[in-house]
Amino acid sequence: MKGLILKELYILKGYGKQYLLIFAFLFIWSISTSSFSFIIIYVVLVGSQIVMSTMAADEAVSFCRYALTMPVDRKMLIKSKYALFLTAISGGILISVILNLLFYATSFGSEDYFQWESLVATASVFVIGNAISLPVMFKAGVEKARYVTIFTMLLLAGVIVAGIKLGDGVGLQVNELEKYGGGIISLCFIAVAALAIVISYFVAVRITKNKEW
Repeated sequence: MKGLILKELYILKGYGKQYLLIFAFLFIWSISTSSFSFIIIYVVLVGSQIVMSTMAADEAVSFCRYALTMPVDRKMLIKSKYALFLTAISGGILISVILNLLFYATSFGSEDYFQWESLVATASVFVIGNAISLPVMFKAGVEKARYVTIFTMLLLAGVIVAGIKLGDGVGLQVNELEKYGGGIISLCFIAVAALAIVISYFVAVRITKNKEW
């Protein structure tokens, strides 16, 4: 397992400069426009997509087929990807929290920082979306999994927007819900995201049981 994780980190090292350049550009752009919401979402997005980037590199050289000739089984391969996903998205969330605090503390960003409930909801949507697409990635490949991720994200966003519209229609304002139950809503998002990842792992193991890598 340690060797698989190190392999993932070596792959990410090759992408590091690209991510840093994009981040630097977005950081400068955010400061110049005094709008920081996008960069906060971007770091979480990058964290959620790192595992697919490494899987694409694996597919290019048929790494999984090679790895299974060593003392490595499919469960270990899958587990290493989930460990990478949780580590990467946790890192993205941590960076976004630090950026949010930094922008909130500055005079030019104090009016445009991300509400904490919104940040939790955004991160949870990324986690749930990837929880659905990761088993597809192991079964059908990265390309199809990316389409599933996009479709799932759009669907979840549509459900949230529809829920907000429906709440407005019956007199339940989102601001009021956040005021009196924001912490509970955030905990619900976190619980659903955690459950989705656990279910996703077992589904990935099950559907790849008879797959020929």
